Parts: sequence; structure tokens; C-alpha cells
Amino acid sequence: MRSNPLRPRFRFPLAAALIGALAVAGSGCSKKVTQPLLGDASTSPVTAASAQRVAEFGRVMQVQNAHTRELMAIPDVVGTGTGIDPDGHAEVLALTRRPSVVGLPLFLDGVRVEARFVGEVKAFRKPGGGGTLQCGTSTGNDLECAAGTIGCVVIRGGNRYFLSNNHVFARENAASIGERIDAPGRYDGHPRCAQTPICGTLADFQAISFSGNNTIDCAIASPDPNRVFTSAEAGGYTPTSTVAAAFVGQAVKKTGRTSGLTTGTVQAINVTIQVQYSSGIATFVNQIMTPASFIRAGDSGSLMVEQSTNNPVGLCFAGGSGGSFANPIGPVLQKFSATVSSQ
Repeated sequence: MRSNPLRPRFRFPLAAALIGALAVAGSGCSKKVTQPLLGDASTSPVTAASAQRVAEFGRVMQVQNAHTRELMAIPDVVGTGTGIDPDGHAEVLALTRRPSVVGLPLFLDGVRVEARFVGEVKAFRKPGGGGTLQCGTSTGNDLECAAGTIGCVVIRGGNRYFLSNNHVFARENAASIGERIDAPGRYDGHPRCAQTPICGTLADFQAISFSGNNTIDCAIASPDPNRVFTSAEAGGYTPTSTVAAAFVGQAVKKTGRTSGLTTGTVQAINVTIQVQYSSGIATFVNQIMTPASFIRAGDSGSLMVEQSTNNPVGLCFAGGSGGSFANPIGPVLQKFSATVSSQ
């Protein structure tokens, strides 16, 4: 996992009443709105003002989706997203490889476009550190010298599994089910790349497409029965099993192998982003963006949760010098028919 977050810029976070009232497009080039990303409004009445806010975000995300392909055809534009400008209005973000990019429109269909520098976005797998078998610490496939993060424990069919990224557990699609998973990852061996203790075996993963769109980079491992693991706690807190949808301005945290416990603010949703892997470039849609400082190389697989509730929000996987990125946790859990363990 390689990633970088942007400094929070938002003066006006979305009100709680907006959470979950809006469905967001699942494809970077589609105008169809399909998946909720603003949370759950069931605990707060939707006022006229909040309904207007929801409508504003819905319109901006549709504009973003309609123009993503043409924006990403501009040299050094690596992605798009929907964020908030300094005055608190929804805007389209053009995510760029370089700080200054020529040719970007100022407006699209009446919606403001802002260039946001994120740098070269990479899957954030190595380097490594730490050897305790717990959530938020080092792990990796035994067949490579690399290290990512054990994100959390999930429950599938009554059994417990470790959750991380495909590029941490499954070697970017190259692995076979049953391959050995270590903790810490071998990048953290002494000397570097030396054998490290087994923590489990690869049980399942979502293949990464290098020709079409992706939403999730994830894999699970069956714990080794001889390796002691007693708690789903990470960084002083335990995630709940209640999934929270991402929204702009949301306060989040994560515990990762490299940077430990960090906090940040969601800066954009409905993000389309091109990510550099060892095997090539993969396009991800419907992603969540946080500041560059939120995760560092080796934090791939970290579970992003809400600061106040510890509800799971996303699975961190990539970043650049100006932004960090996470998969929405809902589709990750749906892939494995799993829930996050809170014990």
C-alpha cells in the first residue's frame, strides 16, 4: 500500500442529517447514481436545507461522472472526485500528478472544477515494522519480500479471517488459495527479507483488473491455529460491526503498520483514480480520499473507521504525495459475505 493524504481544507463539514441520504455513482464514466456514500440519515430528520445539500452533491457527482473520461484524457490528470470548496459548496476535483496542470476547465456544466495535487498514486505495501500479531500491524505473503497491514478480523460463515489487500496477501493476483501468510511481512524480517512467523493462509481475494474498472483491492486469510491472536483491537480501539458510509468532512482514523494511529478528514468521495502497481496501472472508481499524511507505505490494508463511533468506513490501499485512498468497506465485506468482528 502506498498512499498520501491531503491537508483538510473544509470549513463546513456536511451535517449529520445528510449522511446516507444520497446515492453515488459506482462508475467513473456513468451518469447513473447507484451507491450511497453520504451515510445513514435514519437518526436525524432531513430538513429542507439538508435535502437541498443532498441534491447539490448528487448533481455535482453526476457532472463528475459525465466528464471523468475527458478530464482524465488531459495529461497528468490521474483521477476525479467530488469535494467541497472553501465556501462549503460541492465541486468537482481533478486529481493531478503534478502541482500545475494546463488545460483544465474552470467549470463543467456550471459546476466549479478544482485541481487537487495527489502525485503519483501507488499501492502502499512496503516498507515494514513491528511483529506482534494484532490488527494494524505488519503482514505479507511468504513468497515475496514485502509488508502491508492486517486491517481487522472479519467473520464469514462463523469463522474468523484476517482482512487486508489483494496486493498484500495475494501478490497482485499471482497467488493461489492456501499460500502462506506471515506476520510480520518478510520485509520486516531480521535481516530484511528473512523468514518471519506464519500467521495464516490465503483464503480468498478479489482479483485486480488492469483493463477495466475496480472498486476493491482486498483479500482474507485463515488464521494459523498455532499463532496466538486474542483481540480485534487496533491502536487502542476496537472497530464495530456497523458499516458507515463515507461523506465529505467525516472525521476518520486508522491504525497501520508504518504510521500507527493517525486521524484525518474525508476530502472527497466518488473518486476515480489510477493506481500504479508492480503489474501495471489499475483504475479504481467510487473511492474515498483522505489527506496524504493519513497513510504511508506499508499501511496498505489498514481499516479506516469513524473517529467518534469506530464504525468501519474504508479499506486503505494507495496514495501519493498529495492524497490517500481507500475502498468503501461495504463492497469489501459483500465480496466475502463477511462482517467486521468487534471481539
